[in-house]
Amino acid sequence: MDYNFVKLERFVNLREVWPHEAHHFTHWVADEGLELLSEEIGLKGIIEPVCEVQIVGNKRIDIVAKEKESGKEVIIENQLEATNHDHLGKIVTYAASRQEAAIVIWIVAKATDEHRKAVEWLNRRTDNNIDFYLVEIQLWKIEQSHLLPRFNVIERPAPKESFRELSESDKFFVNFWTEFNRYADSIPHKFFSPENFNAKRKPYPQGSYDLHVNGFKNAYVFYVLLKSKKSVKCGIYLPDDKDLFLRLKANSQEIANAFGSEVEWNYGSKKASSVCVSRECNDLEGTDSQNILFEWMCETALKWKDFMVENCRDMCRLIQDLS
Repeated sequence: MDYNFVKLERFVNLREVWPHEAHHFTHWVADEGLELLSEEIGLKGIIEPVCEVQIVGNKRIDIVAKEKESGKEVIIENQLEATNHDHLGKIVTYAASRQEAAIVIWIVAKATDEHRKAVEWLNRRTDNNIDFYLVEIQLWKIEQSHLLPRFNVIERPAPKESFRELSESDKFFVNFWTEFNRYADSIPHKFFSPENFNAKRKPYPQGSYDLHVNGFKNAYVFYVLLKSKKSVKCGIYLPDDKDLFLRLKANSQEIANAFGSEVEWNYGSKKASSVCVSRECNDLEGTDSQNILFEWMCETALKWKDFMVENCRDMCRLIQDLS
């Protein structure tokens, strides 16, 4: 069968499609977007949405709904702009005002690192009776005339299901990242620390894992675990910093020499770019082979962190001075 490939282009002006957040976007989510949202988050369905639900203090929750299977109450707060402290306070206030609230979803145009960390903290510090999700709404243009909406989950709670209920593939990823966290905690140079990487990530059933470097708000070191290829990629992802990418690229030979392997440079057609190296491992589950791989992962991540600091030292100092 012959297939025709189409070009996807990011449509960035969300307010051209939804001019008014409450009147247009909130009602689109309630009327058309809940099925897609629940699929991306991993819920069994979100039903019975009610918009503009008033609470004490004359505040209004954008959407109150229910999860289809469990009947748990779902609160949705929409924000057609980058995350800010005001809306972070709203999701906490709304969750506190609704005794039945079990799932809180914050939909935004752009999630900043500080608010991603805040939602991660909420999931880590609150009990098992409430879950917080941070989700970006994206629009992709297809052949100039059609728009494809996508909900990109930025932060989610750790799986609360019984481990036995996870698929074998999910168990593999949870086990792998759990063991990686254990190894990284055990090494002597304080992998998770203010001078290296701020905090460990929860072991989610997924192939990616990112590490945030103190002083950098728009760049991070990442891992991608390719189970089928028995390999791991480690590098720097830059959502919106071509200048830092070019600074790194100018030192490509030094970087290649430091890693002693082929370096993959991805400039990207839009704002995002990345650079990484790979390592193969024939046995991703054996303790001995895992430890060898984890050692490489930690050493490689620290090298990438050093290259980030070295090539952006002036910007790093500026960010720290302004913090």
